Amino acid sequence: MQNDSDGFFVLTGGPGSGKTTLIEALQAKGFAKAPEAGRGIIRDQMAIGGPALPWQDRGLFAELMLAWELRSWHAAHAGPGPVFFDRGVADT
Repeated sequence: MQNDSDGFFVLTGGPGSGKTTLIEALQAKGFAKAPEAGRGIIRDQMAIGGPALPWQDRGLFAELMLAWELRSWHAAHAGPGPVFFDRGVADT
């Protein structure tokens, strides 16, 4: 039986290990990507002066990360695969 997520690949690893660099190289070759939730949320929260930052409200930050990852997963089903995810739910 084939899973509808068989074309999904999650890159995970420590900070500075090259996950984002590799995913950006894959995107340059035409592959789809899902951006890292943490960076996006921090950027957005800093821009609006929001409290959902890991050093301010870890619980709220984690909730937003999970919501982001779920949206990314659903959006990935709408397009052709494969899709490369920069980290994943297990990292939240």
